[in-house]
Amino acid sequence: MKIFNNRRTKIHRYVLLATLAIASIITSPRAQQPAGPSEDRVALYQALLDLTNPWTVMCVAAHPDDEDGTSLIVMRRKYGAHTVSLFSTFGEGGQNAIGPELYEEQGAIRARETMAAAEIQGSEPHFLGLKDFGYSKTAAEAFKFWGHEEGLRRMVLEIRKLRPEVIITNHSVTSNDHGQHQATARMVVEAFDAAADPNKFPEQLKDGVTTWQVQRLFVRARGNQASVADAQIVTIDPNERDPVRGMVYAEEALQALQQHATQGPWPKTFAEYANRFRAFSGQQGGAPGQLPMIRYRLEKKATGADALPKQSQNFLDGLRLTEIEANEVAAPTIDGRPLTDFLDQPARIISALEVSWKATQRFLGPSPRAVAQDKYRVSFFIHHTNQALAALHGVKTSLIAPDVLSAGTSANFKLSISNNGPDSISVSKNNLSTSGPNLIGLLCCPALTFDTVIPPGQSVEIPLTYSVPADARTTVPHSAHLYDDRVFGTAVSTSVVATASNWFWIGARKWVDVAPPIEVQKIAPSPLVVTPTTRGNPHNFTIRLVNHQDTRFDGKITSQGLNFPVDLLPHAAKDIEVRLPRSLPPEMSTVEFTVSGSARETVTVPVFFANAVVARGLRVGYIRGFDFSLPNALNALGVESKELSVDDLKTADLSKFTSVIVDNRVYESKPELIAANQKLLDYANGGGTLIVFYHKSDEWNPDTRRNRPQLAPYKLILGNERITDENAPITFIEPQHPLLNLPNKIGPDDFKDWIQERGLYYPREWDPQFHALLQSNDPGEAPLKGGLLVADYGKGHYIYSSMVWYRQLRAGVPGAYRMLANMISYGHAK
Repeated sequence: MKIFNNRRTKIHRYVLLATLAIASIITSPRAQQPAGPSEDRVALYQALLDLTNPWTVMCVAAHPDDEDGTSLIVMRRKYGAHTVSLFSTFGEGGQNAIGPELYEEQGAIRARETMAAAEIQGSEPHFLGLKDFGYSKTAAEAFKFWGHEEGLRRMVLEIRKLRPEVIITNHSVTSNDHGQHQATARMVVEAFDAAADPNKFPEQLKDGVTTWQVQRLFVRARGNQASVADAQIVTIDPNERDPVRGMVYAEEALQALQQHATQGPWPKTFAEYANRFRAFSGQQGGAPGQLPMIRYRLEKKATGADALPKQSQNFLDGLRLTEIEANEVAAPTIDGRPLTDFLDQPARIISALEVSWKATQRFLGPSPRAVAQDKYRVSFFIHHTNQALAALHGVKTSLIAPDVLSAGTSANFKLSISNNGPDSISVSKNNLSTSGPNLIGLLCCPALTFDTVIPPGQSVEIPLTYSVPADARTTVPHSAHLYDDRVFGTAVSTSVVATASNWFWIGARKWVDVAPPIEVQKIAPSPLVVTPTTRGNPHNFTIRLVNHQDTRFDGKITSQGLNFPVDLLPHAAKDIEVRLPRSLPPEMSTVEFTVSGSARETVTVPVFFANAVVARGLRVGYIRGFDFSLPNALNALGVESKELSVDDLKTADLSKFTSVIVDNRVYESKPELIAANQKLLDYANGGGTLIVFYHKSDEWNPDTRRNRPQLAPYKLILGNERITDENAPITFIEPQHPLLNLPNKIGPDDFKDWIQERGLYYPREWDPQFHALLQSNDPGEAPLKGGLLVADYGKGHYIYSSMVWYRQLRAGVPGAYRMLANMISYGHAK
């Protein structure tokens, strides 16, 4: 089961409440059959295990990958608890380890990475939709962006909707960690009580939302926190083996963590993961190749909550339902043993489910005590019963649909039902139901008879058609919908009653996008940065158009009074080259493009002017990182440049380049560069200028385990210090140094209007050969002087900078272009 929503999304549950009205779900036991394939066996085991646990455990985290995936997996895969994760942000403010996307574009990617990780964890991700503005050092800074009351309001609403009995979090209010972690921890503590208080955010108490009292709040215990004498501790063993999946729970957690690819690189092996986890957690003990125990401290509990037993290994230990509640969702058994003990005896399982179902029916429908939480628990109980029956009968479903729908057009869907069991099954057209936010309705094709039989080993596809309204809300680009209810597209769900020897509901869901008929998917460059060298030049743009119509598109692109015809564009994507054959006026701040024809869409490109000049005759080689801010900036400066691969580097004559740039984190993204690094040092020694942009300390510092020597020509050791205040004052240590004066005189104004931060992973040790030119610091902290280091090396020069030039170049900050111009001109400007 997968549920994804943010702060404004209603919970679109695959657990259809319509199942509460089913009059009968089981009529008679079926014949015994051998165990199905491993995948089916796993699905059956999990559905039966889920029937044994009526509780919900929520893990709260600030960003994707902050969740405790191992504990979520243990609680779901070992104990059958309903598990959810709640994230304050989409993680859009971080670095991207695999591609050029940043900010909202990256947030949309990380949202989907979180979905993939949650699928492995067996949990459901939910998002508050607060903005990730980058690394911060204090909770106060986070609340400045989020608003304390707004963040708390969103968290309380999700707790009231999801109704967890237990909340766990990796974050502590007393840690010196990321400020967004601290702020999230504080909100969790406050929301624990606020969610149960009818006077807090009373406007939320409608449409089925009620107050909710969480029973327990646990905070991750690290180091000596777990040894406090009076602490109530839960210990999770990550090294236990999953009884049906054939691996330890921590291995499953690693597979989930690897889905967060933009935040990698992650360990490739479990042994490497265990070593990294041990180092990060600061915990000792355990056999080699195993992870240390995970410990949580009971931070808060509700008044009257059941006591936590000593030496507990389960967050839910000791919690008890009332007798009435327990009877509603009593786990079926056989001879007093759980159904999971009888996976190879499906007939006995079905008989037990029949008895359980008849008991559950008594609690359905209107009654004085059918309160919201009862229905909430019962709906999950019914859902897991349906999942178990589908697995027992070998029935699988999927919804076949286009990935993208276009407003004003029709689309064909198919509900595919496969029968992998030994008995025939039938489905009824009259029981087919469909739903989806932003959709008016799906119509079942009359070709389906009232009672369609699917023989063993066969499948059927039920055709469905849908006419998309012309005013349907679009969901692309995903980055434009990060903070509303359309970041995942729109969910289409189907369900139908299947009949074998008994009745059960089956269904499927698919996320689809709604796009305009003609979509402007990308335009480059954006922004357009103009310098004195390039101001009078024609400006070239590449516009990617996608035609979502079934018919060819014949139209034009208009800009600055110029028309550019678009060749007939079929149902596909195409890059259109547009050249503005005249210079832009000095006052120009945007360039507007309008696509018109059978559809119309207007996009605007910001224009920035950077008064940056470069030395004559420059030829720059660069080894690109993950994004294109560097080559775009070099083009804006009007210099000749060439991208170099590591193989190029090994064979090229580097002396023909006046400077060579190693972009952000390239020694990590292209580890083969380490072996070729001497070629770069020889280039600098022979008279070139070698420029290296920031790296993480564990990607740069000498490490014999990774065969990584000192990469700079002189000692240069990085730390993990950052300057997160993008407006932190800059002090010029050597204001007369040529790097700060030629060909552009750099001053305080060049550090205005910066984006997100000044720099990160600042050097903590360096050889006296280096000149430190700048210093800065966050408020109340000691100055950091290693943001821009330069040294002579042989006949050439070496520059290392920890400042985040790529974010500034991408944002069109003029001072960043002026500083880049000085770096590539160093040694050649007069």
